[in-house]
Amino acid sequence: GMPYCDDLYLDVVLLPDGQLFLLDEDELEEALSKRIIRQSDFELAHREAAALMRSIREGRNYLIQAGEEHFRDLLVKLE
Repeated sequence: GMPYCDDLYLDVVLLPDGQLFLLDEDELEEALSKRIIRQSDFELAHREAAALMRSIREGRNYLIQAGEEHFRDLLVKLE
């Protein structure tokens, strides 16, 4: 019954100018070396980050698309 969020350690950052960064790889490696996570978790984090970054680069990330659509809708309502 407690809300929680799974954190895969890696952070994907997209700046307004389109620059895309992967951060906190050192934290992921530290978690692996301290046996906080397993090798499979380490690999999952990298796969998910790569897939997310690929969807952003290819312009098919559903969260960004939804945000842009909502922004356009707001602009229409403000006119």
